[in-house]
Amino acid sequence: MPKPHLVAIPIFPGLQSLDAVGPAQVFGSANQTLRREAYRIKFVATERGAVPTSAGFALHAESLRAIPAKSIDTLLCPGGEEEPLRAALRDKALMRWINDAARTAKRACSVCSGAFLLASTGILSGRNAATHWGSTAELQQRFPDIKVDPQSIYVTDGKCWTSAGVTTGIDMALALVEEDHDRDVAMAIARRLVVYMRRPGHQTQFSTALNAQDVKDDKLADLASWVEENLTKRLDVETLAARVAMSPRSFHRHMQDELRVSPAKFVEGIRLDAARRWLDDGKLDLGNVAARAGFSGPDHLIRAFSRRFGVTPAAYRQIHVSGLEARDAAE
Repeated sequence: MPKPHLVAIPIFPGLQSLDAVGPAQVFGSANQTLRREAYRIKFVATERGAVPTSAGFALHAESLRAIPAKSIDTLLCPGGEEEPLRAALRDKALMRWINDAARTAKRACSVCSGAFLLASTGILSGRNAATHWGSTAELQQRFPDIKVDPQSIYVTDGKCWTSAGVTTGIDMALALVEEDHDRDVAMAIARRLVVYMRRPGHQTQFSTALNAQDVKDDKLADLASWVEENLTKRLDVETLAARVAMSPRSFHRHMQDELRVSPAKFVEGIRLDAARRWLDDGKLDLGNVAARAGFSGPDHLIRAFSRRFGVTPAAYRQIHVSGLEARDAAE
């Protein structure tokens, strides 16, 4: 019988509970699926006992002394809101343990703002990393030697795995299980947890249309909806500006101020989000996807898609279709 793979999750008062419990449940479900203790999951804290979470309930933790850093196979650092996280970073005993564990563990992982705990060890230096979209700018500012990916839901770089936040920790944990075992096991867990589809790491955290809805100007949100319904039309800056009753120059400046993108990138983002949905569906060939999304042809779509998502449309579709086939077979 193989020795259980030790997953250690350092927790602290006020942590985001799902950052820790979500991945822990994936590993626990792996044990149920495999019908053996493939993973031994341990919550670890400065002192043994109950550790309150931001959700109002507590998690039971072992003490740091009970889990030697060198015994850990996978370290997984959860995140939390600003003040609890800052307090955790000031906890010298906790950070010393995380530092030792990050260097000796086979894998060093983080969920959401747990990336700040992992980054503080120096192990992410020079690597690609992800965190919650609301923390990407701060992570990049505090750790300029990290290549922060503001889009992906999780990123792998060597032994380091970092996820965007909250539920994306589940996606990352499923990918970790797949690496340890195989796709069938990961898909069986996803089905057990009623996760509709295991998402690849390069999938974006947010869409252009959703981004537009988050600003104070309702006209931009309405414009995003209109663009979604008129993807095959001519959508140049003059057309968009007229739609919101602004001059092209004022509209261009307004887009930069509110959304930090040019009108052309705004339209391209909405077209790419639509193309991604049609690729997920799997019913249209690349030429039809490009045409429906308003691209001049497949080559134009491939260039834009690869630039934004870091993978070609064909590779993206292959990942999703194989995931769906595995899920359907399990059903």
